[in-house]
Amino acid sequence: MDEKAIPHEVVRATNMFLFVYIMIFVTSLLVISLDNLDMISNFTAITATLNNIGPGLGAVGPTGNFGCYSYISKLVMIFDMLAGRLELYPILILFVPSIWKRSRNHKE
Repeated sequence: MDEKAIPHEVVRATNMFLFVYIMIFVTSLLVISLDNLDMISNFTAITATLNNIGPGLGAVGPTGNFGCYSYISKLVMIFDMLAGRLELYPILILFVPSIWKRSRNHKE
């Protein structure tokens, strides 16, 4: 970039973020696909919730809502909304117990 090499750590961190984003997206899409709605509605529902962009297309379009999804799918989309709003890494850290233990040891 600007005739300078990008450090390997920056490229690695960017690739890791992209990998985590895609894994959350694909996992969420697979879970809500179990509700048997069309793929356009499912894809745009996850896109809308994970990226906080507003309405999707199809059943979740401007004149629709997320009421047609099951409670499990709604929980997945709630997680996606939080992860999209608060960033992926801080949300994922909440699910790593070793981080909690390390944090508790620093307080003592």
